[in-house]
Amino acid sequence: MLVRDHRSHSKPLDIHMWSNHPEINIIVDKVWHALGASRQSNLTPKGNRKGTHPKRLIKVLLVHLYETFLDDPTLWTGVARSANAYAPTSRYNSLNVSFKIVQLIDGLVELGYLEFVGGSNDKINEGWHSFTSRIRPSHILKVEFAKCTAEQFDIYKHKSKVAVILSDFDTDIEGKLIRRRGKRLKQLIEYEDTDETQRMELMLYAYNSLLQKTYIDIATLEKSYIDRRSKIGIQRISVNQTNKFVSRIFSRGSWTNNGRFYGGFWQQIGTNYRRDIFINNKPTIEVDYKGIQPSILSINKGEAFKGYELDEIILPSLTKEQQTKAIAKLVLKALSTSSKQQAYKAFRSSSDISLKDHELSKLLDSFLELNPHLMEDLFSDKFVDLMYQDSLITEYVIKKFTYRNLPILTVHDSFIVQYDQVLNLKKYMSE
Repeated sequence: MLVRDHRSHSKPLDIHMWSNHPEINIIVDKVWHALGASRQSNLTPKGNRKGTHPKRLIKVLLVHLYETFLDDPTLWTGVARSANAYAPTSRYNSLNVSFKIVQLIDGLVELGYLEFVGGSNDKINEGWHSFTSRIRPSHILKVEFAKCTAEQFDIYKHKSKVAVILSDFDTDIEGKLIRRRGKRLKQLIEYEDTDETQRMELMLYAYNSLLQKTYIDIATLEKSYIDRRSKIGIQRISVNQTNKFVSRIFSRGSWTNNGRFYGGFWQQIGTNYRRDIFINNKPTIEVDYKGIQPSILSINKGEAFKGYELDEIILPSLTKEQQTKAIAKLVLKALSTSSKQQAYKAFRSSSDISLKDHELSKLLDSFLELNPHLMEDLFSDKFVDLMYQDSLITEYVIKKFTYRNLPILTVHDSFIVQYDQVLNLKKYMSE
């Protein structure tokens, strides 16, 4: 039986959720009046200071909560209560949501509109059991939401949300930021707009606008979510029309590191679910380009990449298919680490094939006999640069499809397209 609590059965507050549906605006007005004159005054910026209008805070909060209500009325929302979590002048906070949203939440808890669970700061287990405070609509607010006819297509990311992100951190496969090294790295780096960043923003705005009006669903799914197990319990992946926004993230403080496209529920689910994705009620095909990074390296050297498949079985414990799969994974780990030990450790933590160091060394040696020109690239931590190079290919393909008003989904090394668009994909990849 799945265990759900406020820690695992939640999602973080999205400060860019928006809707112009008239019935949502009516709920915003109702809540504003319910706050009363004293709370309204406390939320309103004083004097000549430019601050966030309290009605905007209410709308951001209520639209997010309404979206979770449509998804699952029992779902909690994680809300940071530290002033450092809100930077209203940051480019990444385009709606200027300020720390006053915490004051607003407290007022709505007092009025009975929200349920609340306080956060926990775990100082014993390296912070593993820490969690932010949680809120969710109370019965009073659920009654208001139940009367609203707005649908998920009426809810979207505000058009001002920044889609081009620069960070000191690396990213995991889903685009979640992970600390690279050091304690003073910036999770998000403020940057000045250039012609190039504006070009990328415009392209992503066109792409996200197309995704917003595109119906993307998993045909075989009976619920609007997928449960997956994580270290803190069961994690819910929403499969709906609001979980489609795509960003481009650059890492290590450089515009030539990473640059891949992240976002959309299709990047958070497994292959078995992705094969059942429909786009605008058409079945799709996932075209896999895994292993493109060694091909890019080979092309840059004027060499031909000869793949991962060996003529003979090097390890008797593996089938030929398992051996090829293991080599492919091992090579990618070797490109993204700076030592053999790191690569072998990373391989074992992500593979269902258990191999010892000397066995992994045999596989790598055999791979280099096939592709000797790649020897100096292994254990060089080059993968973040290769990610940038493959992101340029992805950008080209997305742009070609978007300008033809044809939706396409990306999963870094693969593309998901409507079944009748496979030839166009292959054409653009060849270009």
